[in-house]
Amino acid sequence: MPKPLTIEDLRGDSRSPIIFESIVGSQAYGTSLESSDVDIKGIFVLPAADYLSLHEVPPQISDAKGDTVYYALPRFLELVLGANPNIIELLFMPEECISVQTPAFDLLQKSRSLFVTQKAYESHIGYALAQIKKAKGQNKWVNNPQPKERPNIEDFCWFIPRDDKDQMPYRPKTLTESGINLKHCHVAALEHSPSMYRLYHYGPQARGVFRGGKLACEPILIEDEMTKCIGLLSVNEQAHDRAVRDHANYWTWRENRNEARWESQEKGETDYDAKNMMHTFRLLLSGKSILKTGEPRVRFEGDDQQFLLDIRQGKFAYNDLITHAEQLVEELTTLKAQSTLPEELDFEKAEALLKEVTNTWESSFNHR
Repeated sequence: MPKPLTIEDLRGDSRSPIIFESIVGSQAYGTSLESSDVDIKGIFVLPAADYLSLHEVPPQISDAKGDTVYYALPRFLELVLGANPNIIELLFMPEECISVQTPAFDLLQKSRSLFVTQKAYESHIGYALAQIKKAKGQNKWVNNPQPKERPNIEDFCWFIPRDDKDQMPYRPKTLTESGINLKHCHVAALEHSPSMYRLYHYGPQARGVFRGGKLACEPILIEDEMTKCIGLLSVNEQAHDRAVRDHANYWTWRENRNEARWESQEKGETDYDAKNMMHTFRLLLSGKSILKTGEPRVRFEGDDQQFLLDIRQGKFAYNDLITHAEQLVEELTTLKAQSTLPEELDFEKAEALLKEVTNTWESSFNHR
């Protein structure tokens, strides 16, 4: 079995399977900083005969860090059909970013208007809205950090005393306020009352209300019903489950986040992921360009470029940016209602392009 294709194989092949290569990301958008990485994406073509082999043809090839990625032509067109914004923009890259462009790729570029559809606009906005949602969630995490300890179910329990003549009747108390030790108690379900339990005090010999983090009901002897019952226990398991999910999500985010990007948040200078927020507005502005000009916007210059850079440098308040983003979404909704863009790319035209580009590449090699 042949070894998997690598980037070195693509670049070293005398047939030059790479038909397109470009710097992408912040360097192409005009939003890079001195610390920004250089990301590269490209497209490669393999002979049609390779797809008739039992050996698998890789849909894409990347380096270990994922900074450099080459897409096989069928995979590229598949992603374009899915209206992936990061793939569609490869057809509109600034000339100074492109390092390889062949006649085979020219065929794709000349047909690029086919790929600009309402679906392409919607994917831009969908990505942007996802970033807004992500920013809101991360804003919550920045301003409400979670402790290391997992949420304790007992913090979601409330005790209602059986007889509390000195207090307002049936007022729930926290376990701390009531002095109740659930390890010394048993519970039995209260009929017709979800999440409510009769609470019985047995002292140190009790098995406890919670075992392994789970509530366990016990059969109660009839003679204990009157002598051991001390009141009712309310257990808000749904709130506890949400708290556990939030805790897990927070620590997953905390452990996987890019510390350099969050340095200003730790210092209290900003309360959001500035880079994600910048991409939110970049996608919204690119979506606006699709509706107004029929092309996505890759390179930003002038006031828009400065606006994006200011966002990235944390110069705006979080709430102001969210308000601005939501206003821009409303504006785009109005523009979309007036749009004459086709709904989506014609599959047959994409397949015809696949064959034409492959044939052009194969012919250029065969005629050398």
